[in-house]
Amino acid sequence: MSQLYRHERIQDIGTQLFAAAGAEESQAAIATAALVQSSLMGHDSHGVMRIPEYLGFIDDGSLKPAAETIATETGPSTARIDCGYGFGAVGGAVAIEKGIEIAREHQTACVITRECNHVGRLGAYTQMAADAGFIALATCNSPIYGHFVLPFGGKEGRLATNPIAYGIPTAGDPVVADFSTSVAPEGKIRFYRNEGKSVPDGWILDAEGNPTNDPNEFYGPPRGGILPLGSNVAHKGFALSLLVEVFGSALAGVSSKDTEVFGNGVCFIVMDPSAFCPLDRFRELMSETVQYMKSSPPAPGFDEVYVPGELEFKTQTKRLESGIPIDPSTWDAICEYAERFEMNFGE
Repeated sequence: MSQLYRHERIQDIGTQLFAAAGAEESQAAIATAALVQSSLMGHDSHGVMRIPEYLGFIDDGSLKPAAETIATETGPSTARIDCGYGFGAVGGAVAIEKGIEIAREHQTACVITRECNHVGRLGAYTQMAADAGFIALATCNSPIYGHFVLPFGGKEGRLATNPIAYGIPTAGDPVVADFSTSVAPEGKIRFYRNEGKSVPDGWILDAEGNPTNDPNEFYGPPRGGILPLGSNVAHKGFALSLLVEVFGSALAGVSSKDTEVFGNGVCFIVMDPSAFCPLDRFRELMSETVQYMKSSPPAPGFDEVYVPGELEFKTQTKRLESGIPIDPSTWDAICEYAERFEMNFGE
């Protein structure tokens, strides 16, 4: 059963652990803050449960905690961010900030990453752009070792969960969408497994291509697969996932089958709405659009219409007060690392 912990406490714990593992304190804080924010907004699969995972990546050498992140402009409105396999949250922040900088001067920008470790909740970066008054679209793939998702009609994985996110400024909270092009991200299946629960119908197949609700059947061995988004029209989710794969691999000059590559291939497209409409007017129109969506009478079984991001902001408000839920497996793993580093965080 998960227990609740104050976000400030987890921020302090994560920062200390990453710093003890070799990260500069500023980078350790950025990496932890990204995970804490994900948990605050209800995306536990990309949240605090990743702290021991990242420490494991440092142990095996796949995460370089002191890596330098280098931004190279490849054209007037394009850039490449070489992340050196440091914390993905650090590389992602540099990339979206570069996109905002370019878009502020040239109205549009496209920024890609190379050697970027797990970037976390993709919507966090598009939200950063929206908070600064920009529209942002983001995609994120993973290399061959993360190809858990089945192409439409197949029973062996060929794609990652390949999320797409966007952020749009309004006069209030931004509209922020963040969704995998598979039925669910792998992290959510892991969360169900850690909680000892069955996954919902239509999420996964076992290694023989048969439907299952047991997350252990997905992990195997042999490994099963995650279905693409769309149920009986999953060819649409497959098509979107393939687009994400192109942006994250071929556009960055990386093969989808390269076994020497790990982490995420991230692409940010950033647009300045004031190139077409004064920003205040755009915010006003967006707020009007949000209210128009919400004015639809709720269907049976629903209390109201929510726009993308609205539930996450409500969850954040609640969890800032009540705390972040952390499952026992994750907390035990955090405590094991604390013991190794001779730290005592208490109960």
